[in-house]
Amino acid sequence: MTTLGNLTKDDRILILSPHLDDAVLSAGGLIDLAVKQQCAVIVGNIFTADARIDEEPSQLVKELHAWWGLGSNPYRVRRKEDAASLALLGADVLQGGLLDSIYRMSRRRAYLYPTRQAVFSAPAIDDPAWKELKLLLAKWLADVRPTVILCPMAVGRHVDHVVTTEALRKNISEQSVDVYLYEDIPYAAGFFPPKFADSVPAARERSSWEIGDHVDVAVDFAAKFAAVLKYQSQIAEIFPGLDPETELRRYMRSDGDGAYRERFWRVASSRTERPANVLVGSQVFEG
Repeated sequence: MTTLGNLTKDDRILILSPHLDDAVLSAGGLIDLAVKQQCAVIVGNIFTADARIDEEPSQLVKELHAWWGLGSNPYRVRRKEDAASLALLGADVLQGGLLDSIYRMSRRRAYLYPTRQAVFSAPAIDDPAWKELKLLLAKWLADVRPTVILCPMAVGRHVDHVVTTEALRKNISEQSVDVYLYEDIPYAAGFFPPKFADSVPAARERSSWEIGDHVDVAVDFAAKFAAVLKYQSQIAEIFPGLDPETELRRYMRSDGDGAYRERFWRVASSRTERPANVLVGSQVFEG
């Protein structure tokens, strides 16, 4: 098994990033470390497409578009922010070109996730992302041939994070690749979304993966934080009313030596039975 703190130039890391910031927020320090160790790092951004909205936008789409202030094609700007961030760290990038949950529709052209409550609730069975992700992941695995995959644990229950980790779990073959789950920031830090704090222990308990021990990787905080700041349009939403540097330092500082770390959880296997609250069940968001 590959040790994340001791990577070599023979390793190839594929980081599955549901959105244009997840990989850097949750694993930006590891990206920096791996690149400095001459290890290939490829960030696979999944939900990155601008939507053509023919119907009346949902209230959530209107709210987020107004909040971001990036016009009718916000992902064009967000892709540029992400490119600048990953270029600073030295990682390569793949764009999945799938639609974010706020834009996805049912076959009857109804928004599947029209509210914040829906975005942080169970994924819809008829969500088109299930099929699209199966095809996308198969292509990326064949093209990249990673030795290590980093995947979200789905702390926070964001539907895009849940669909991503479940799609990988259900479709990965018995190939020679080590899978680690990263702690989704900002959700793992407990302050976002407001009124709905989640935790790593809770996410581990409901995960469909059999999760083993964790690996703590000492990282360069300054390098990671500089990359995080490239996501200018997202900072205010990710850290509502908070100081980003203070919150990240608090979450990443080790109790023992005061160094900064990122924590990753080894995947042992996929559970035979999937917990009901991953894909079905009542609402979980309260906000």
